Amino acid sequence: MNTKSDVVIYNYLDTFFCCYVENEKLCEDMVSDHTLVYICSGEMILVTKEKRFILKKGDSFFLKRNHLIRKIKQPTKNGESFKGLFLQLKTPFLKKMFAEQRITLPVNGGKSTGNSHHVMLEKHLFFDGLFMSLEQYFNTKEYPSTELMDAKLKEAVFVLLQLKPELSSVLFDFTDPWKTDLADFMINNYKCDLSVEEFARYTGRSLSTFKKDFARIYQETPSRWLVKKRLEEARDLINNKGQKPSEVYLNIGFKNLSHFSTAFKKQFGYTPSVAAAKKGGDHRMLPTIR
Repeated sequence: MNTKSDVVIYNYLDTFFCCYVENEKLCEDMVSDHTLVYICSGEMILVTKEKRFILKKGDSFFLKRNHLIRKIKQPTKNGESFKGLFLQLKTPFLKKMFAEQRITLPVNGGKSTGNSHHVMLEKHLFFDGLFMSLEQYFNTKEYPSTELMDAKLKEAVFVLLQLKPELSSVLFDFTDPWKTDLADFMINNYKCDLSVEEFARYTGRSLSTFKKDFARIYQETPSRWLVKKRLEEARDLINNKGQKPSEVYLNIGFKNLSHFSTAFKKQFGYTPSVAAAKKGGDHRMLPTIR
């Protein structure tokens, strides 16, 4: 179990997760494995480049692996705490299931799920039954055996395939992601709360190759570049857009307000609260960030 203030996350076999959020927001960006999500209470906001989706109690959706999408977990306005169940369908398990069950994929991939990294799922008794049974394990603190968990994972896949047959070409696509353009990826995603190792993974590189390619492009370490880039963005949002520090820090990749304030003062010589009070009154020059 991981806890952070009023956020509680239960983790079973690094595959099945239950997340509670009482009063604050919890923002996450990475999706490393195919994930089936069910909202028990509260709400989750999915933020894509095109749209924001608000998911509420009883909603379920599927997230594709190896991509970034902002997921904001929070209570409702009337104070209902967030509770969500997350079932990860990892590649080794899917490979094993594909071989054992002799699953046949549709010719030419069948019906396409499009380019979206998430798939909304219609409400159905199959999903309700699956997740209600799984929820009981966290409520009673009596977790299933590995054999029973394996059976539940298979049940989840079969439910997906019955209700969304087109997901077969996604679930059982085991090709490695192509190496992406590093500069383009960093400019589009530097505000995501990811480690350097995770940035390497999402650009299709080993950590050593990522650092080498990064140094060639930016002549700077990834960690230093990320902090400077995020702080420049924060200063602009505070000085020129009138946003409060408490509104800014999560959206630019900082985990907490205290760390953000310390880094901001170290970079610019004054705190975010002072910047907010001035609202553009101090525009001292800083080295250009590539």
